[in-house]
Formats: sequence, C-alpha cells, structure tokens
Amino acid sequence: MCRAHGLLRAAEEFLDPEKFALYSLEYMQYEADAIALGFYQALLIPGLLQTERYARELIGDRWPPLDEETVEQRVAFRMARQALLDMESRTFSFVIHENVLRDAVIDKEDHREQLRHLVAVGERRNVLLQVLLKGGGPHPGIQGPFVTLETEEHGRFAYEEGQMMGVLYSEPDKVSIVFQRYARLLQQALSAEESARFIKGLAEEL
Repeated sequence: MCRAHGLLRAAEEFLDPEKFALYSLEYMQYEADAIALGFYQALLIPGLLQTERYARELIGDRWPPLDEETVEQRVAFRMARQALLDMESRTFSFVIHENVLRDAVIDKEDHREQLRHLVAVGERRNVLLQVLLKGGGPHPGIQGPFVTLETEEHGRFAYEEGQMMGVLYSEPDKVSIVFQRYARLLQQALSAEESARFIKGLAEEL
C-alpha cells in the first residue's frame, strides 16, 4: 500500500460530523474515490490546496464559533485529505478566481506562504492550476463555485456547496451543464505557466 493510499484510508476514520459539515458526507466519499476532479473556486482557496495556517484561520473563524476540539479535528481532516494529491494516477484541475488570491484572510507572511504553496502544488504532474483574472466580464462560474468528479467507472458527478447545504448531482443533464461550464472556464483562465507567474508575482508584491 502506497503512503498516500495509507494516509487516505486513515483519513476515512475522520468521516463523522465532528470532522466536517455533515451535509458534505456524500461528496467526501466520492472525492476519496474519484480519478479526476475539477474545482472552480471564487471565494476561498480549495481545501486540497490550503496550508494548515489558512485552514485553521477559516475553520477557527466560523460563526457561531466551533469548540476548539472540533476546530482541531476539522483542520486535521482537511490536511489528511491532501494525501489524495500524492496519488499520481488521479488528476486534479483547479481554476481559482484572482479575487481569492488577493483576499488575504490570513496575515501577510502566511498569505505569501499560501501563494507559494499553490505554485509548488501546481508543479505536480497530476495537477493543473489556472487563474481566472477579474475584469473579464461575465463567465460560466459567476453564479458560484463547484466541483466536477469522474469515477473509475467513468461515472460523472457535480457538486455545489452553500451556507448550510451541499448538493451532489448525478443527473446527466445537470452534470453535463456543469462540465460544460468548467470546460469554458479552463479556456478563459490563464494557462498553467501564466498562472504560476501571476501567483509568484502576487507573492513578491506582499
């Protein structure tokens, strides 16, 4: 058993309401088994790309506040999920809006570390990371973030999450719309190379 697979199996022990919002349970199960995932994020750094400091700030700042034990459990689970990225037979694509990269929810040095972490993860062979610049007018992700998933059996799903709910779509017509929107976002975003240079530039500006 590879190290990443072992970490992921260990992470499955965290699958209870103390480790994440209960409404995302179904998504977490599909994420663990998906062979290809695509993320569009316009609000936050995706969980699989967050540094521990970034994750802790977000989770610890929930309102109403979570108790300290729950905060620690959720941070640990989020970090454990990132073992998925070590599975090189699986592919990960991320389109992140420029506003997310400029919105420092943590202090300047930690934000610089987060940006550099994005660049480092984007250098992996199984990861594609692209930036969608602001000011480009309407785009297919303007109504909010989402995730696309493909399973080993080539089943396709789409996931959206809101304040108090998460919805995993399996209906072909709905899934097709989300996949089409993501394909268009990939076209509109900067290339992986341009995105890496852009993120490095933001880090240097801090």
